[in-house]
Amino acid sequence: MTARLSHRQRGLSLIELMIALVIGLITILVITQFTISFQAQKRATVGDAESMDEGAVALYTLRREIMGAGFGIIDNDLTACRIQAHEARPDTPATARDFSFSIYPVLIDQGAAGAPDTITVNYSSSPMMATATMLIQDFPGDEATNLKLTSRYGFNPGDVIIVADSPKRNPARDCSMYQVTKLPSDSENINALEHHYEMYTNITGSVVPSRFNKAGGLGITIGGSVQGGAKFEPNKAKVFNLGPNPVSNAYTVQNNQLIFTEGLSGTSTVLLDNVVAFHAQFGIDARVGSPTDLQVPAQNFVQGAGGFSDRLDLDGAGNTIDANGNGVVGDSGDWLRVGAVRIAIVVRNRQPEINPDGSCSATTATPSWGWGSVASSALSADWQCYKYKVFESVVPLRNMMWRPS
Repeated sequence: MTARLSHRQRGLSLIELMIALVIGLITILVITQFTISFQAQKRATVGDAESMDEGAVALYTLRREIMGAGFGIIDNDLTACRIQAHEARPDTPATARDFSFSIYPVLIDQGAAGAPDTITVNYSSSPMMATATMLIQDFPGDEATNLKLTSRYGFNPGDVIIVADSPKRNPARDCSMYQVTKLPSDSENINALEHHYEMYTNITGSVVPSRFNKAGGLGITIGGSVQGGAKFEPNKAKVFNLGPNPVSNAYTVQNNQLIFTEGLSGTSTVLLDNVVAFHAQFGIDARVGSPTDLQVPAQNFVQGAGGFSDRLDLDGAGNTIDANGNGVVGDSGDWLRVGAVRIAIVVRNRQPEINPDGSCSATTATPSWGWGSVASSALSADWQCYKYKVFESVVPLRNMMWRPS
């Protein structure tokens, strides 16, 4: 009798395969969800770090620039003076133009309707100790007459200079800007400066065109009009050396970028991205009398004490500001009472954070700082999808504080 062999089932059943497949899918979903969450958190963390870096760089750049404001240009006779100038190059005469401007250590233009402000910083590029020297000979403003000084130490061909008269003169002369083209070597002109409309040899030995001299000269202007027979007089007018490349740098925010513009050339450069707002205020010392040490109280401007204000002529309530109390608003005496600037910079995380339902709640209130906030109209429509960081600082104007009294 032959024994029957039993047939054993080997391998996995269909049910076991399906169970394994379900377990595998669940595992993949868990890992995928974890990876997505991790990457989202990573992007947010990296974005926070980047915004911190960008804000720190922006704050450092602006602080460093503002602290140098006013070097070589802080003087009662120069600050707020109307400066008459002419830009012309002998090699491109068709581009010649007259223009005028006033020079201030720091100028703040408030943005309209909460838009970012623009701050312009001015200072001399002369490597020498920036102090004015006196004119010792009549100067009628013509091209042929040299500027004769008490000393021309520190002046070089290519330096931009400003001749300034006392604002107390009646009528006061406008200031005039020229460019040094030669230092005469004869004994009669040992302390004189030539300022011709010509090709000249600069300090490096290169032959270059003058830029800020007018053929025939600027003349002497009073209230913007040339006055025949007028002149800058000896021992009354001063000559300021702004160096070969006077600094007039403007900073503002456009299209979420911190923009730097070099004033004389008009060249603009993007410094940083994801900067959405920039605001600044003047810090004014309005104490009664003639304080020898600038002190700016940490408050909104109060007449007779001082504080911070968007403008130098009006406070936040629309009241006229007369910082030095002499009855004239916005004169050089008021500008010399500006001892600090406070700034606020708002930086945005470059990575938006959007909820699964498409809504955004990364930020629920517009970014703010100690003395203000960003207007929602100045932000993009999806501003709530981003996180923001605010950087603020009070920057002392060292050259205003160190100026001779």
